[in-house]
Amino acid sequence: MSLEKNLSWEYLKNLADALDSYRIRALIDAKRDILEAGIYSESQYDSILYKMLDEEKLKYTLFNFLKNNSENNLKTLNQFSEISSIDLNKTLSLLELLKNEKLIIAEEIYDKLEGDENNPEKLIFKDFSIKVYEGEISKLKTIYEPVKVIFESKNCSGCGLCAGICPVNCLRIYNGFGKIDEDKCIRCGLCYFVCPRSYLPVKVLNMVQENASEIKDSTKIGYYIEAYSARTKIKEISEICQDGGISSTCIHYLLEKNKIDLAIGAKMSNTLWRPEPFLIKNKEDILLSAGTKYVNNPNLQLLNENELTGKKIAVVGVPCQMQALLKSKIYDIGFSSLNNIEYRIGIFCMESFSYESLLNICKKLDIDINNAKKMDINKGKFFVYTKKGDELNIPIKEISHLAREDCEICYDLTSESADISIGSIGSPSGWNTVLIRTEKGKELYNELIKSKLIESKPIGDVKPGLPLLEKIANSKKTKSKKHINSKLEENKRVPNY
Repeated sequence: MSLEKNLSWEYLKNLADALDSYRIRALIDAKRDILEAGIYSESQYDSILYKMLDEEKLKYTLFNFLKNNSENNLKTLNQFSEISSIDLNKTLSLLELLKNEKLIIAEEIYDKLEGDENNPEKLIFKDFSIKVYEGEISKLKTIYEPVKVIFESKNCSGCGLCAGICPVNCLRIYNGFGKIDEDKCIRCGLCYFVCPRSYLPVKVLNMVQENASEIKDSTKIGYYIEAYSARTKIKEISEICQDGGISSTCIHYLLEKNKIDLAIGAKMSNTLWRPEPFLIKNKEDILLSAGTKYVNNPNLQLLNENELTGKKIAVVGVPCQMQALLKSKIYDIGFSSLNNIEYRIGIFCMESFSYESLLNICKKLDIDINNAKKMDINKGKFFVYTKKGDELNIPIKEISHLAREDCEICYDLTSESADISIGSIGSPSGWNTVLIRTEKGKELYNELIKSKLIESKPIGDVKPGLPLLEKIANSKKTKSKKHINSKLEENKRVPNY
């Protein structure tokens, strides 16, 4: 059979569009620089290049499919999914790319569900109205956009993923702020591509978490299968943990049972209360990483460590880091370290601080930070416990202006994109609230119970329970919308959720 009969004009057109993508061109042109940097081997480079090429081709296949229709909506997207033999959530992820690259306009249409005195008015997703830009695609295609624009607009969450996947190691995140070595940068845009604050397809994330075939809107605390209140039975962990020690116990079990080889977390650096990313390898490392750190820490920056090559990994992190990992799973382009992540263990997070802001909080409390033994946020206050046994606190509302600006635009309190989410809100003192979100998370939690490593109760059996957690989570979502709208009114850049 001839090549002409095997390759349709549409296939060649979509392939040509993909090859003309700046991401593909940059990766091809910078092959020598990438290999010399030593982050990726030649086989890993090839895997990333060809996976990205496949993704770009599929994206332009959708673009041309939409362009050939007079009217495009959810029905059209379902048709494309069926023709291409892909799930709807995959098609929606491609739609988000086209929208954020300004190749289409996708307006979301909602039905209004009337409320009453007990239930507020609610909008229910109904359909899309999609318009495709006309003209030559070469004139419409986006050009390279660096993650630098996220840094400069103060939208960067400091998650560290951009540095963790950079093929030439030209990015670093320190104290929550990113910096690029412009001389090394190859302008591939992969940093912007994976960033959770450039664009984040929240509806797609929700669908993937729930393994759903229809579009899902966010709930107050995200999708979950089961909810519990729990605490560790491991003495060494219980003696030093922040609350119930469940995240440390998860890592303990996974390492002991060889479910993972390493975990990525955080420990205190040589500067007290300034955390640093940390590879957890054993029980001693788990103890070093225990406890909450309120200064931003770019855990995902460690993903480019050679030590992780071929290893099974668990990541413990805050909501923005869980978002980054799930987004990268949805837009999978073959990063080996990302593909080796077996478990996403999310931590509840209201906000984080720069190290300088944490020093200011201590100053307000008239305490030397070197004398602080433990810090906590509870009951609307920031607590500092001293080595002498003193307990000092200050209302959160008095220090909220010291929080990182990017935290104001974060909608997620409970790490909605994790396999299992862990925090203290809703549970009694000394216990953790645990939200099981995926089957993998459920399996892990059941193994903890079976191994008698934790004490567990249904969340409905404890006070204050989920109502308080839902109230605070909803408050964060409301504040996020408010801050985003405020930035938009000032013509400032905001994340595209």
